[in-house]
Amino acid sequence: MKMRYLWMLAAFAAGALTLPVLGAQSTPIPTGTYRYVTTVNGATAGLSTIVVQHHGSTIQISESASLGPSALVTRRILDATTFAALRYDESSPGSAIGSTLLLTSTSAVLHVRTKTTTISAPAGAPFFVNDNLVAGFALIPAQLHATGSKTLTMACVCGALVAVPSVVVPATAPRPADVPANDVSAAVEFENQTMTFWYDPASYVVKRIDLASQGLTILLQSYGPAVEPLRAPATPTPLPLPSPHYASQDVTVIADDGVRLAGTLTMPRTRTRVPAFVLVHGSGCNDRNEAIGPNQIFAQIANHLSNEGYAVLRYDKRSCGKSGGTFPVRSRLIADAQDAVRFLRRQPGVDAARIYVLGHSEGGELVPSLAILDGRLRGILLMAPPAIPLDQILLQQYSRDLTGTAKIAAVRREAAQIALINSGKIDTPSARWLRSSFGFDPAKTIARVPCPILILQGTKDIQVLAVDLPRLVNAARAAHRNVTVDLLRGDDHLFLNIPGDAPSTGLEYFIASYLDPNLFTSIDAWLTTH
Repeated sequence: MKMRYLWMLAAFAAGALTLPVLGAQSTPIPTGTYRYVTTVNGATAGLSTIVVQHHGSTIQISESASLGPSALVTRRILDATTFAALRYDESSPGSAIGSTLLLTSTSAVLHVRTKTTTISAPAGAPFFVNDNLVAGFALIPAQLHATGSKTLTMACVCGALVAVPSVVVPATAPRPADVPANDVSAAVEFENQTMTFWYDPASYVVKRIDLASQGLTILLQSYGPAVEPLRAPATPTPLPLPSPHYASQDVTVIADDGVRLAGTLTMPRTRTRVPAFVLVHGSGCNDRNEAIGPNQIFAQIANHLSNEGYAVLRYDKRSCGKSGGTFPVRSRLIADAQDAVRFLRRQPGVDAARIYVLGHSEGGELVPSLAILDGRLRGILLMAPPAIPLDQILLQQYSRDLTGTAKIAAVRREAAQIALINSGKIDTPSARWLRSSFGFDPAKTIARVPCPILILQGTKDIQVLAVDLPRLVNAARAAHRNVTVDLLRGDDHLFLNIPGDAPSTGLEYFIASYLDPNLFTSIDAWLTTH
């Protein structure tokens, strides 16, 4: 399950900042090249280079950024007097698909291929464009100065174009030690979160941005007046896997409707038949590695299992990676997993009587249905499986950390959105997938699973909550299913371990990490008896 939030925001453990003195400027945000760093808990999460050029009545601001799961190049055109956003362009290295956002004082129109989306801004609340990168936020103090406005509208280009109200609030955060004494602060609240900006009052150059609710700091590391060419952003790099003691080959699974699913089969080097796994992804357009930022969840799991003597088949979800077809609905996801199991059973060297299926997140909801349909699986492993219906999970996710009237309003907005999806009035590929998944109760399904079940749940998971897990477990036990449960202390939704009292924010997903070793300990222990 995935949630909607500002994916790129991350925490930075700041050191001393030494910059050239910018001095008083006739216009805000002087021409030049700016470099910012973003990290989470002291680990670098991304770098951003921003180039500012003044061209008479307009300002062009270009950015090359590697932050979280995205490597993007963007261009903004602003009115030099009002700092109003006029145009925004975005592209990703290696992709032929880009987007363009055209803005007026009251509307924003996003163009992606042949599709358009339009949103409106209330009078007196001018747009600023947020793309989860640095430039969109770093321009806010200059825009507030130019407009004198106390309200803004965030045009969030975050997978879907949405309008987010933003309000200027008193800046109460204490001055960080690395902020010069002459710099001033401003604060803006959006979605019940307060972002604080520290900037030079003469140039409106932002030195530091903090979002306390997500532990975020973005820090300006350097500035130079020269306009430097933008380099292509670097993509996040996964940590190296332990040495493989198995063979690996690319394979193609032919689905029952003829669509070709591209995958990888890893096989232990042995002459005996080996037990085998199929891995079923979480929600979204996932590749065979279930890559989220630099973390390749399924690649790590496959590497461990095959080094332990298991064959593992993982594949690109239909319409994703190198697989064909269109984005699938729930029944198609299950059918594709069935086809993967059939393919694996036919492979030389695989023990067809010892096939397991592992599902993560949404995959943890799908795999019990697959086990019921198949009837021959040796066992299923469910990592962070939903314990309540999907529509209830969405309401939880969209109101997380909210209280009082803000929580009530968020629940009402999401419930209205769910109703539109259910009625078919919203009919995008993702809406069709959601509609196909609504109405399925995981507790009713797990009660019918005929094979042994291992459920793994992180205590710091903020997408599928550990507090709901007893509902799933109790349903399985009431039906006398063979179920084993292991709560992994400190693990988030991806089974990355967060030490101490620090919570998961989802930002840690985008720092290259290894999965919690306790995850593999739990899997290995269960497999020895099942």
